[in-house]
Amino acid sequence: MTWKFRYIVILFTIMCTRLTVVAHDIYFCGEKIPLDDDFVKNKLMMTIKRQISYINVASIKANVQKYMPYVEKYLSDANIPQDFKYLAIVESGFNVDISSPVGARGFWQLMKGTAREWGLVINDLVDERTDFDKSTVAACKEIARNYLYIHNHFKISSWVLTAAAYNVGIGRVKSAIEKQETKNYFQMNLNPETAAYVYKIIAVKELFEFPELYMNNFGYNIFNTASSQKQVGRSGIGVLTLGSMKVNVNEGDGAHPQDLSRGKIKKVIDHGREEVSYVYAKIKGKYKNLEPGKGTSVNFTLETALQVKNNYTAAGQVIQGTAWVIDGRAMIDLGYGHAVVVLDEKSEKGIPLNQLKNKETVILKVIQ
Repeated sequence: MTWKFRYIVILFTIMCTRLTVVAHDIYFCGEKIPLDDDFVKNKLMMTIKRQISYINVASIKANVQKYMPYVEKYLSDANIPQDFKYLAIVESGFNVDISSPVGARGFWQLMKGTAREWGLVINDLVDERTDFDKSTVAACKEIARNYLYIHNHFKISSWVLTAAAYNVGIGRVKSAIEKQETKNYFQMNLNPETAAYVYKIIAVKELFEFPELYMNNFGYNIFNTASSQKQVGRSGIGVLTLGSMKVNVNEGDGAHPQDLSRGKIKKVIDHGREEVSYVYAKIKGKYKNLEPGKGTSVNFTLETALQVKNNYTAAGQVIQGTAWVIDGRAMIDLGYGHAVVVLDEKSEKGIPLNQLKNKETVILKVIQ
């Protein structure tokens, strides 16, 4: 074997190893997003970039803080996956009184016909689409109806198609499935708005739930207003990597709503949940005056062993993460992606800045 051929073999082996390391799975309501398709992966990354300035709007952050717990409760009661709360952020920014050029209005951007179908009053004096509670109940019923139609008519459980139907209507989704002979949203030829719709919801979900995982890719704190305004338009976003993030979600049929005609929501199947464990660690070192615009390396001493898949780190060992300041808290990326989330002692994500000090206890939530 010549030295040149040996070099090519070694280089190819390294490249394959890297490709294996950067595998990253993202799910929407338990449905795996096909990131092995370069078109889907690149479109999602570009959508994440475009959503940064939108979710950084102060009014949206305030609305999310105000309404999110109630949205989660309604979705839970209706047996609709929690990921649908991000649909409302895409639709209205959690604004109860906002109208679109085509006539949709309210928190869930309901059209008049849909709202009236579910019992909302709309006339010259009142428009109950601006009533948070009534419109949320109507939206849950509409989402459930779309899901059940797809589930019963096409014999599949697809919350992705359900979300698309919320945007374009169940009739057009049905037509697209039948004419294009595919039940895969990511392979469908849809109008530009609907073709981007689910991507937007997933992008908002990722940025709300795991913002710290995207900072290194962008090279700056995307949640810091000053730096994001300077950097969001820069080139080079096409080389974003997906990191080593992975989350295991059961892709079974799952629990879903039924019996809408009688106004009842029942659990049909309660499939197995992801395995969660907790590891305790202490902050090692002093960290004052973190710069909001960039990441800071933070060390932790494990009090109990940390095992993520086949990666084992013994108790007493020091691990390192990158802290990013987001909404007054230090959000920590330990390099395990979705699999390890750093919580404070109240089990809230991230560490309050005044608690980011030597020997302070933190909790590592490990999702297998």
